[in-house]
Amino acid sequence: MRNGNLTKYRAKRDFTRTAEPRGKMARKTLGKTGAPVVGQLRFVVQRHDATRLHYDFRLELDGVFKSWAVTRGPSLDPHDKRLAVEVEDHPLDYGTFEGIIPEGQYGGGTVQLWDRGHWLPDGDPHQGLRRGDLKFSLAGERLRGGWVLVRMKGDRERGRKGGGKRTNWLLIKHRDAAAREGDGDRLLKDPRSIASGRTLEQIAAGAGRALPKPKKAKLAKPGSDSAVAMGVVVMGVSISHPDKPLWPDEKPPVTKLDLARYYETVGAWMIDHLKGRPCSLVRTPDGIAGQTFFQRHAMPGASPLIEEVKIKGDRKPYLRIDRVEALAAAAQLGATELHPWNCQPGQPELPGRLVFDLDPAPDVKFAEVVAAAREVAGRLEALGLVPWCKTTGGKGLHVVVPLAADRKSPDWDAAKSFTKEICRRLADDHPERYVLDMAKKRRAGRIFLDYLRNDRTATAVAPLSPRARPGATVSMPLAWSQVKTGLDPRKFTLRTAPALLKKGRPWRDYAGSARPLRGAIEKLLKS
Repeated sequence: MRNGNLTKYRAKRDFTRTAEPRGKMARKTLGKTGAPVVGQLRFVVQRHDATRLHYDFRLELDGVFKSWAVTRGPSLDPHDKRLAVEVEDHPLDYGTFEGIIPEGQYGGGTVQLWDRGHWLPDGDPHQGLRRGDLKFSLAGERLRGGWVLVRMKGDRERGRKGGGKRTNWLLIKHRDAAAREGDGDRLLKDPRSIASGRTLEQIAAGAGRALPKPKKAKLAKPGSDSAVAMGVVVMGVSISHPDKPLWPDEKPPVTKLDLARYYETVGAWMIDHLKGRPCSLVRTPDGIAGQTFFQRHAMPGASPLIEEVKIKGDRKPYLRIDRVEALAAAAQLGATELHPWNCQPGQPELPGRLVFDLDPAPDVKFAEVVAAAREVAGRLEALGLVPWCKTTGGKGLHVVVPLAADRKSPDWDAAKSFTKEICRRLADDHPERYVLDMAKKRRAGRIFLDYLRNDRTATAVAPLSPRARPGATVSMPLAWSQVKTGLDPRKFTLRTAPALLKKGRPWRDYAGSARPLRGAIEKLLKS
């Protein structure tokens, strides 16, 4: 078995045509002794309807997914020996890929996330791969217990000599509590994705996502039928102290496990607003009444699921959440708030959205904040932009404008000047209602129009992010039909948001509504 290498993976794909991730080598997940770091090795199984239906079985090792194509899918019956053809290493980003590979591309067809979790090798996995006998345990949402990959005899000889066009293995279930003799294919009958709830047909048709159903999973010790006390697993991440109350005054208290499961449930919606952008974490590991940490930079021992990115002008790498599993890793850190940059994904020097933060003084009624949001939106629409609205999780509202990027996109200074001018004109027209000065003595009875979110390193709380505040409120995306008198931001909480999100699906066309800022600036200067 090769060391981690993505050369073959990239050579087979045209990334201008396929939505598959190009990927990069991640940090190795082995300790100094060569032993794997428990709880940090992921696995994923993808149902792949290509030339023929098969299942792609992937184990994280050495910064990539070691991958096999299992022609008939994993069987829970220890008597079944399923052919598993070794294929090229895949990037770890592939662990969240679900969608369509275009016809004519390598592997063209529909890909569904069928299972995911983490795995624990029995001994040194490198030795197991070299000798063609890899024993391991799985803790997934569908696959559990002990398994083995055995390289077929003829391929053992080719493997030693370095020849052969493909290497064939057998995937076999161990006899344990998770085995099902005589009914090995029972799990394959469920047609739904564990990430989106969609069938292959729905994915192929581009149908919307359904909410996943979070499940508990415990990892079995290799060679044992019993589960060990390793915490509760969410999206492949072991959540330690799952019962720790993070919002202790709620009834019942909102725990660390509740936070992880919330992130799993809404992660498919959140990730588009986080991916590719540096992200700061507000951490309250002992609950919101305890000490609070605002973390921008990576720290030693951080989960490899959370990316690190170098930013010009700072020697320390920033954090970045590029996949839904990283949200579970954030929950394990006690991250009760997520604050991404507002840049274009992967382009920190370019504005990707504008944020108008409407922050009312304590004596301002929320109906006045609603009216302010609508007035800001009207002025932006007149300039050709498409505004969206969300609660802040506190007492204010955010008006958010997605921006399209091109070679002539304005820089951060221009974006900040534009938002400041919009706010200045609004305050000049209604000085009794709005103010641009953040000094508290000037804000009495008025709404502070905060344009300072539109700076290169400035952040704004992410859509659907919880807030480390009483009530366990979240920053809830809204339809403009909801932004009206009677709107109560306190009803959007960590416990209520998932069902409301499923019912209303706000911000559905957010990405498609991005417009160039350059044209809006030209119209503003002429007005």
